[in-house]
Amino acid sequence: MRKTLHLFIALGLIISSLTIDAQYSLRIIKTGTDAGVDVSYDDGEFENDAIDKLYDDDLDMGWEGDDLNVMTTLLRYQHVYIPQGATIDSAFIRIYAHEDEADEARVTIYAEASDNSPIFSDTEVISDRTWGTDTVKWIINEPWTMWQPYKSVDIKSVLQGVVNRSGWVSGNALTIFLRGEDQGASLLDNARDFESFENIEDPADGGDGLHHPERIPELIIYGSFVGMNETPANLNQVTVFPNPSNNGIFNISNDQTGVSQVKVYDLAGKEVFNGTTEKQNTTIDLSNLHNGIYFIQVVNNDQTHSQKIIINK
Repeated sequence: MRKTLHLFIALGLIISSLTIDAQYSLRIIKTGTDAGVDVSYDDGEFENDAIDKLYDDDLDMGWEGDDLNVMTTLLRYQHVYIPQGATIDSAFIRIYAHEDEADEARVTIYAEASDNSPIFSDTEVISDRTWGTDTVKWIINEPWTMWQPYKSVDIKSVLQGVVNRSGWVSGNALTIFLRGEDQGASLLDNARDFESFENIEDPADGGDGLHHPERIPELIIYGSFVGMNETPANLNQVTVFPNPSNNGIFNISNDQTGVSQVKVYDLAGKEVFNGTTEKQNTTIDLSNLHNGIYFIQVVNNDQTHSQKIIINK
């Protein structure tokens, strides 16, 4: 008998012959080290047609009118456990601003037309990659505040074009490009800068000098996924209970040690709770929230666990 499960998925669950209404969350991951520092070649930027840099503490997308540079950000996500042909209902990228910026940026979002996107090199040019025909325009007019989160427009059509490929296999990698638009010579800053995998809060800007894993660019996908049957071996084991909660109090049990960032979002994507804990067993109080469905996100050791929770007082 076919069953329907309503689950909030971080990196994949062992499930077969099931339909899953899910939110699936992935982040850019480490691909190497440089001078003892963890780095990733899975995010970077093109300046016009050539790679500008593959690791730095920020990423640029948009138009630099003073230098006449089109800036294109690349975001490559590995281990995308979505079956071939799955229906994507919506998707977006959550990023954190690296600077205070307000000038309009015009960005077109593409995916690489590849069954399994290969890693990038520092000698790449844009024409090395085949760009998908499905695109979405993102016109950014709202002011950005440094270190605050922002999300893209819905990019479901861009991702659907990848998972519909006949050669796509659950667990493969995909790349998203955020390409700027020539807006003419200008002294305006029509590019937007956001936090990368290697992000550090710069003390010169009043920051704490620390790396913030929760600010690594995140891809979030909602959809109905059939036949999901693979699980990474290193998936965090995080349990949130009771669920539903009849008083808004939730317990979190985490098998990972160290500091965990805990965030809760409503269905509109608005952050309604933000806290940290070093305990493997902790409690959060959401009794001030209205009854309904929310999403909890626990980030620890560069891994993200996400889950749907229900308050039913």
